[in-house]
Parts: sequence; C-alpha cells; structure tokens
Amino acid sequence: MKSARFWVPTSILLVLVVLAIGVAIIGKALADDAFAAKDDLEKAMPLVSQVQKSMLEGDTESAKETTAKIAALTSSARARTDGALWHNLGWVPVVGPNLAGVRVAADSADRLVREVVTPLTDVSLDAIVPRGGAIDLPQLAKLAAVVEKASASVATVQKNLSGIDRDALLGPVKSGVDQIDTALGKVEPILEPVHNALTLLPEALGAQGPRNYLLIFQNNAESRGTGGNPAAIALLNATEGKITLAGQVGSSDFKNDLPKPIIDLDPQTKALYGDKIGRYVMDTTLTPDFAYTSKLVQAFWAQQSNVKIDGVASFDPVALSYLLKATGPVKLPTGHTLTSDNAVPLLLNEVYSIFPHAKDQDAFFAGAAAAVFQALLDGHPQPKALLDELARAANEGRLMYSPNDPEELKVIAGTPVSGSLPTTNADATVMGAYVNDITEGKLDYYMQLAVAASSTQCSAKDAAEFTISTTLANTLKPEQVDGLARYISPGRFFAKGTVSTDLVLYGPVDATVKSVTVNGKPASVTSLPHLGRNAVKVNVVTPPSAQAVVVVTYSGKSGPYGPLEIRHTPMVRQTPVKVDTPGC
Repeated sequence: MKSARFWVPTSILLVLVVLAIGVAIIGKALADDAFAAKDDLEKAMPLVSQVQKSMLEGDTESAKETTAKIAALTSSARARTDGALWHNLGWVPVVGPNLAGVRVAADSADRLVREVVTPLTDVSLDAIVPRGGAIDLPQLAKLAAVVEKASASVATVQKNLSGIDRDALLGPVKSGVDQIDTALGKVEPILEPVHNALTLLPEALGAQGPRNYLLIFQNNAESRGTGGNPAAIALLNATEGKITLAGQVGSSDFKNDLPKPIIDLDPQTKALYGDKIGRYVMDTTLTPDFAYTSKLVQAFWAQQSNVKIDGVASFDPVALSYLLKATGPVKLPTGHTLTSDNAVPLLLNEVYSIFPHAKDQDAFFAGAAAAVFQALLDGHPQPKALLDELARAANEGRLMYSPNDPEELKVIAGTPVSGSLPTTNADATVMGAYVNDITEGKLDYYMQLAVAASSTQCSAKDAAEFTISTTLANTLKPEQVDGLARYISPGRFFAKGTVSTDLVLYGPVDATVKSVTVNGKPASVTSLPHLGRNAVKVNVVTPPSAQAVVVVTYSGKSGPYGPLEIRHTPMVRQTPVKVDTPGC
C-alpha cells in the first residue's frame, strides 16, 4: 500500500513532466515557425515599394518579377502559421491570442499580395495615358475590375483583423498587426473613389457617345478667384476614347459688357462680386466656386454655339509648365520652344513685349495650347511623371473640373479638382484667401501672396477663434516700371506699375467676423454671406515695392472642427502658407 501511494503521485509527476516537455517542444516548433514567418514578411515589405515604382514607370515585367518574389515569401509565412497547432491552441491563455494574431497577419499579407498586388501587375498604367491620341478604354475597364476585386479583398482582411483581441497581444505581435492596419487605413479610403472614377471614365471619354468639354486657360498674370482671366477657351471632343481639339476661342470672341447678366445670378454671389461676374466672360472666375464658374462659362458659350457641353475643366500656364516636365519641350508654330522652365515667363510676361497686339497674343496662346495638347496626346509621357505633375496641379488648385453628369460630380466631390469649398467643418476647417485684380493689365505676374492662419480650436474652452492673415506684395521695382509693355500696365486707371486688388477672405462655415485690420489699422468692412461662410472683401492698392497686410479674425460656434486648412488663389509665384493650431 505504501508503495502504491508512492507511485501514484510519481506517475502523475512523470505525466506532467512529459506534458511539459511536449509543450516545450511544441512551443519551440511554433516559435521557430513564428520567427521564420516574421523573417519572410520583413523581407517582403521593402519589395512592395519596388513594385509600385516599376508600375508607375510602366515596367510591368519588372513589377511581375518582384511580385513573384513577394508572393513566395508571404505564401511561406502563411504556410508556416497555418498548421493544426496554430489553430488548436487558441484556448491557451496568452499564447492563443498571439498565435491567432500572427496567423491572421500572415494570412492577410498573403491574401493582399495574391488578390491585390499580383492582379494589378497584369494591367499596365499606360491605360490612363493617351497613346496615339486616345485612351485605351478596354484597359480602363480591366483596371476598374481589378480595383473592384482589390477593394473586396481589403474589406475581407479588415474584417479578419477586427476579430483579433488586440489587448491580449504581445508587443511584437501587436506591432505587426498594427502595421497592416495602418497600411490598409491609407489604401481603403482611396479604393472606392478610384474604382468609381475608373468605372465612369469610359463614358466620360465617349464610350456611349461623343462628349464635349470646354477647357478654360486661366491667365494668372491677371488674377481672379480660381486663378485668372479666362482669356482662352478650347473645345475638346471625346469619342470612344479618342480626344481631339475641336476649336479655340478667346474672351474677345464672346459678347461682353452685356446689359444684364447672362443668367439670373445667385443673390449672394452678386452682392459680393457684382453683376459683372455674369456680364463679362473674363470675370466668370471671380468666385472660388468653380461649379458656378462652369455654369456661367457654358451660358456664354451657348450664345455662339449649339454644341452641347458635358463639363468644364480649367488649367493655367503654371500647371502647363508642370505638364511639360512629363511631355518634354514642345515646338510652337511661331518657332519658339516651350519648356517647363520658360513656359511661365514666356506665356505670362514676355509675350506682351514680343507681340504688342492682342490679336497676335491670342494667336500665340492658341498655338501654344494646341501644341502642348498634341504633345500630350501623341507623345509618350511616363505614367508616374504625368500623374505626379497632374496631382501637383490639382492640389494647388490649378487643375479643376466640373462635370454636368451628377454621378461624375459625386466622384470628385470634396476633392481639390472639384474647385469647391467644403460645406461643413467636419473633415477640414477651411479658410480662404482669394485675389481679384481690378487694375487692367497683367501686373499680377509680379505679385507675391502669403497666407497664414491660426485657431484656438484645440485649446479654447468655449467657442473657437480663427484668424487669417494675408500679405500681398508688389515685387516690381520702381526702376522697372518704364520698361513695362503697354499691355502689362496701360496706366489708365492707376499709375503705371501700381496694382489694385480686391482681396476676398472667407472664414470657417458659420463663423462670424470679429475684426478686420489693414496694415495694422482697424478697418470698417461689412462681411457678406457666401457658400455658407462669411466673406470679407477689402480693396488694397500696392505701388511698386509696396505691400498690404489684411487680417480678419472670426468667432466660431462650438466645435468640433476638422484640421485647419487654407485655400487660396493659385498665383504665378508659389504662395507660402502657414497654419498654427496650438494644442492640436
């Protein structure tokens, strides 16, 4: 009996020892697989950027080779973490949740490579670049299908990741899961709009019938709210992906100085900008609301043509200089060569000395626009270079588009290319500074705009306060005035070289004006409602080498407020912008 009593606990102890050894062996095997999977995924991560680079450069073969290497690594990581032990030990405290975290992370990475990255390498980004004057519509459709599948895959991965108990994860495991989460957080918001755009593009490019668009070229040397005087307008036709320049007109080809506005003006727009916005085509860009400009321009167009318009786009010479970085130099009919370096000074300043008469200037502008347009359609710009420069132009407000189709309008809503101010402060608290020249001439080539904004939105206990400070400087030196071409500065209404500007400053949605100062002195200015905001219009006159500083402070309603942003007129010169939100 004594020996029996001895052997029972001893047997239990031996069983426990054997179990402990087994668990240790299992644990070591799992640990080895986990570390190996970790190594695989870490080797795969830097290769993803190589695929992106190759795709943007149009090198699909290189992208496919690199993707195959990534797929081998993520497949290995998934296989190492997909055994029975990884699935069956989920009940073990501490160990179980971490095994699940590693397994789901490896599976997610492999799924994204198989269902997102690999399919994308089968579609060339050349689909979005004109070749032989046309966009490849079948390739666009194929790209849309790939993006749709990618979006579904991302949604599945996000669902799987959401099922992980993050609080139970050890540091290294949580870090890995968070990295995938962060990456998806950047990708997911853009997949739906990209897919929508790719789905709608074929129809916009004439897949279901011809489309006609007006392209206005805004001359920044004579500033207007969204850029400048729309002195040149082109008619573009898109039919089954083929894009052609169907005609060009200048602002003088329209009936201007109308006895009454071309359309019944919105009362708030009329009160702030006057009825001239609807009586002269060159003033249709006074407002920062490009959709309203589109409406006005189309009304003027209907005066002289029965061609139905499907939308209006806008470009300026600075954006044109960006585009020339992608296309390369372009030879003009006049014998001049337009490059990314000389486009701005040549088109916005030197042309007025080369061609003193307006008719010759218009012909030069028309020839330049047609030549660059043709270079874009017939040339072979790299997708990355073209996309980079178009994105830069859009982000600076130099490329805008307002379609008449409601579905297309939904796709671009809230993006910089829509040329509109947000209607709420939820996603972004936007303040605006817009420049409207009333001098007559092209002196804004020399004007330097700088804008700063600050707010107490993250520190105020009650209603927040917002301040926007705008500095407008005339960089023209007094000794340069006599040499100015007559068309740049006629000197009829103001002394030669002196610039008169209406600065229009917009506060956040629903904010009210608290104070206005001009050059440090209080100014009695009445604010006017427009676009759901209160706007202040201040006229400043700046002789050569002089500047004006206008500061407006607004009182906002109780929060919440999105990040503070500044929108402004895209000038010839880059505009320094400073935002200060203490406590954010």
